[in-house]
Parts: sequence; C-alpha cells; structure tokens
Amino acid sequence: MHPSKRIKRVALLASLATIGFILLQESITSIDIARKTSLPDDVATDIEDVTDPLKSTDTAVFWHIPKDSGSSMKAYYACMGLVEASDMSQREGHDHDKNLQVWELNGHKFVNVDTTREDGMLRAKNLGLPESGLADVVFTMFPRAASKVFNPEHEGRLFAFFRHPVDRAVSLFYYRQVAEWEERLGVYRPDFAEMKIEDWILGEKSLDQETNFMVRMLINNHVDPITEADFENAKEILHAKVLVGLVSKMEESVNRFDTYFGWNENEKREECLDHWVRNGTNKNTHKKLREGSEAWKKLERMNDYDVRLYEYAVQLFEEQGRVFERSGKVGHKQTVSSTY
Repeated sequence: MHPSKRIKRVALLASLATIGFILLQESITSIDIARKTSLPDDVATDIEDVTDPLKSTDTAVFWHIPKDSGSSMKAYYACMGLVEASDMSQREGHDHDKNLQVWELNGHKFVNVDTTREDGMLRAKNLGLPESGLADVVFTMFPRAASKVFNPEHEGRLFAFFRHPVDRAVSLFYYRQVAEWEERLGVYRPDFAEMKIEDWILGEKSLDQETNFMVRMLINNHVDPITEADFENAKEILHAKVLVGLVSKMEESVNRFDTYFGWNENEKREECLDHWVRNGTNKNTHKKLREGSEAWKKLERMNDYDVRLYEYAVQLFEEQGRVFERSGKVGHKQTVSSTY
C-alpha cells in the first residue's frame, strides 16, 4: 500500500477504534463462538467477520454473482479511482507480468492479476497481493478461492449484491444471446436468440445452466448434489462473513458498502453514483418472466436452495441495516448483532 494511502486509512480507523472495540465486545456470545468453530478453516481465519472492526491490512472482496450488478460495481469503483483486481489484466495482457504492479487504462487503475479465475487467484496469492495493499477492491466469482488468497494477518472482507435467482437466471439467458465477447468461455449462445424464454426453461436446454450457484460457490461444491447440510453451511458463511446488498435496493446498498469501507468521502462519488447506480447506465432491458407461471416455478425448483439463500440474504440486509442505524453509522467499524 502506498505510504500516504496507508497513513490516511490508519488515521480513519484509529478514530473509531475504541467505539468498534466496545461494540464488538457487546456482540460476542456463545452463538458467535459456535458459528466460528463450525466454519471451514480457510473462511474462519482468512475472511474477516462482517462484525469485526475494519483493519488497515484488510482488503475488500466483491463476490461477483453473475447478473447481480457486478459489472456496474466494477465500473462504479473504477470511476471513483479505486484500484481494482478483476479480469481487466487478462483482457489487456497483464496477467502474466512477472512483478505485481498497478497499471492504468483510460485513467482507471488495476492490479496486474486476474482474480476472476481460480488459477488467477492462486497467482495473486503467490505474488503477495494481500500483503502488497495495492488493491482497494478485489472482484471474484469464487469466494472460497478468495479465502485461500488471504491469511490471518491480511484478511479479506466479503460484500455482494443479491438478486432473486429466477430473475438472475432469466437475465443470464438474455445475456448469453449477445455475449460474443465470452464465446471462448462457453457463455455465448447465439442459438438462444431464436428461442422464447419459456421454451428454453420448459425444454431441455435449460439444463445446461449451473443450478444453486450461490450455495455451490459458498461451500465450494461445483458438481455434487446440494444437501440440506450444505445449505446450512452456506447460511452460516453468509451470516458471518458477507456484507449484504440487494439489487432491488441498489443505491441504499451502495451507500452501505461505501460507508462500511470508508469510500463515502471520495470526491468523485456523487458523479459516479449518478452515472452507474442511479441512472443504471449498464442495465440490459429484456422481457420479464411472469411470477407464478409454469416457467417461473420450474426455475424456482431448479434453484430451490438459492431461492432460500436469497430470502435469507433479504433478512440479513434488513437486520444488518437496523444494527448499523442503532450504532450511528452505516457499517464502517460497526458490529452486527449475532441474534439475527
């Protein structure tokens, strides 16, 4: 981390350290201890609890769930001048540089690692990304791979947007019709452009999508059938480790994120908020699926555990917000009660 950047961040953190410590002590219960001991080791020790005061050695990690406004967040934080670790280095040929460094493209700043791939996360670890302090925010679809990048001395801080899984699946269907830039990854499906959304869902081709994506990513199970125990484990990780935002409450969520991480005083924030959040520059309009229809119900069944996890995320969003309000700030150095 640049010396001036670290000094400013340490000063900001120190100003609220006493308050954060008191709030933290008030929140520790036997329930918290039981939850921590039930978490996988990499998550328990290398991803910081959302309840714990932010440290200068922590790194923000945005869990990019496809079609949950992750691309908008990349653009928004790049607009604000934050240094990002994402897929831009791979696109521009910087993902094989020998030394870790920040490079610029059109005034936007990136670390030369590709954190959107699991092998890219391993490279980031080997190059010492957490210790370097170069990245303000890391973007990845793989929260469990991210947990292996960090360590107890340099922890990651997860935050994410959540959207109803049926809406997300429908949005992904329309995205795959036009995503020529993702052809090599198997995402682009021009044949979908000739199909109605209902025909895709009720036919056989809908079976090519990964089901219960969110639960699978949290428990690191890409293949085997999801069980009730898997779902409970995913809930525990979400509860303890993720600052929750909702696509349906995007501006409120972004305000919470920015305050939590200390980005709310950024001089470019209002301009970037208008462009990427309030005005929805990156939105892709498409036909909606009627809730309760046969096609809707099939997608719900296919993603049953994700639907339940989304409902839990909505609950967490409201309860995190109430605790932040009671403590006087929207998240930055705050402690979320273990009772929700």
